[in-house]
Order: sequence, then C-alpha cells, then structure tokens
Amino acid sequence: MPRPTLSVITPSYNHAAYVDQAIESVVNQSRPPDEYLILDDASTDDSVARIERHAAAHGNIRLLRHERNQGVVPALARLVQEARGDYIFCAAADDYALPGFFERAMEMARRHPQAGVIFGQMIAVDSRGQTLRQYGASHYREPMFIPPGSYLRDYLEREPAYRSLSAATIYRRDCLLEVGGFRPELGHWSDTFAIRAIALKYGACYVPELFAAWRKLPDGLSQGTRRKLRESFAIVDRAAELMRSPSLADRFPPTHVRRWRRNYRRAIVLGYAKCAAQQWWTSLGRSVFGTRQF
Repeated sequence: MPRPTLSVITPSYNHAAYVDQAIESVVNQSRPPDEYLILDDASTDDSVARIERHAAAHGNIRLLRHERNQGVVPALARLVQEARGDYIFCAAADDYALPGFFERAMEMARRHPQAGVIFGQMIAVDSRGQTLRQYGASHYREPMFIPPGSYLRDYLEREPAYRSLSAATIYRRDCLLEVGGFRPELGHWSDTFAIRAIALKYGACYVPELFAAWRKLPDGLSQGTRRKLRESFAIVDRAAELMRSPSLADRFPPTHVRRWRRNYRRAIVLGYAKCAAQQWWTSLGRSVFGTRQF
C-alpha cells in the first residue's frame, strides 16, 4: 500500500509572538509533512517576514496570502481546497505540535485506512507556555481503531458535550470534504463538528499519547465566542440542525442530538456565569484596592 501523504495547514493572523514555535514544531517532526501550507490573513505585524524565513529554509512550506482579512474559517476553507495530501492536520498559528505526533498518527493511518480521523491527547497552555490542563479520551487506554458505534457510546456520550481534541486531530481529506469541510456558520465549533460527523460514519483512531498543545488565550476564537451567550447558543442550534439534516441524520441519532444540545446549552450558561463572576470579582478588587491584585 502506498505511503499516505500528509498536508499541514495553518491560518495565521497577527501571531508573530507564536508563529515561529508553531512552524518549528511542524518542520521538526520525526515524520515531516509532505506539504505545509500557511495562509497569512492580512497580518499587520511581522508574521509574514517570519513565515518567509522558514519557507526559505524548508522546501515543503508554501505561503499563501489574503489581501484583506477574512477570518479563520474562510482561511481554513481555502487551505483545505489547496491541500493535496491524503490527510490534513490543521495547525493553529498559536498552538504547537509535540514530538512524535505525525509519526504515531500516520502509522495508525497506514494500519487503519478506513478511519476518518486520527486523534490523541493534548495539553492546554497559557500565553507563556505553562501547562494548564491535559485532555484525552477517558475510556480508551491503548492505541486502537474505534468503530462508529463505540465512538458514539464510549466517547461522545461519556465526555462533556463541548469536549474537543481538534488541536490533536488529523483528518482524512476525502472525509473532511464529504461533510462540507469547516462550515463557516459553526464558527469555533466547525472543526469539532467535522470530527464528529466523520467519525460517526468512518470511525476513528485514538492514541493515548500527547500530540499537541492548545494555547488557551482570552482573546482566542473559542474563548471569545464562549463569552457571547447569544452567539454560542446560535452555534449550538445550527450544529443541531445540521445533525438532523437529511445528509447527516443517519450519523447522529435523534436521542444523542437532543441530549447533546441540552447539555451543551447548560454548559454555556454555566461558563458564562463563571466568566461574569470572575469579571465582577476583578472589578470589585480594582475598585477597592486600586490596581493591586488580590
């Protein structure tokens, strides 16, 4: 069987502070990608200069550019269309891959070509790279192929409704295109929706090892959206509508969709309340103690 090929795609906008680490984590993998596409979305910092230096040193890097800023999801849509690998990894410009990720994932892809996605564990880090938390699939203890039924029963039904390991996930390109790629109407949840839609038809491979680091930033796409209650509800409702659509309804059982929507909306409310309480507490501290933290 031919060696499966891997495309890495990165949308970048004003991430000069992190883009060097992101790129180096990709090009220094023990199994480097067959192509590495980076799209600069009209950055105003020195991101392009940094990316160009890496492109000059690594022949598999290709820089694409937007003349005006279009946003993360449109940038991803273009990158998916440009990519030619059998598999795609979406590497955010502020995240970074961990050593051995591509080698382990692509070995699983070779052994289980029927799988639509391959994923592993990830860590959340802050702006300085300090580890905040580790995430994984709690039910699986060894590398394995997960059939669609088990993925639903032992992963989606067991983990929190909002759980996503997208920063540590590689997609089979034909499966990603089949589910509509990264749908703009789903915003920050477009990648997670695609993962679930793919795995519920083709199954997934899971490796219980750290694959990637997700940088949890207050102004990041997912964190920013979660502070907007109405927008977050709208994304959940759109996702539920897609799950019930004629083209995808056979993948998402109605009982699962109802339970997922209810649990995710509840989690949004709790997260919003926690964020509001933290903001109130910080504001109170500043009013009482000035600029000192307490």
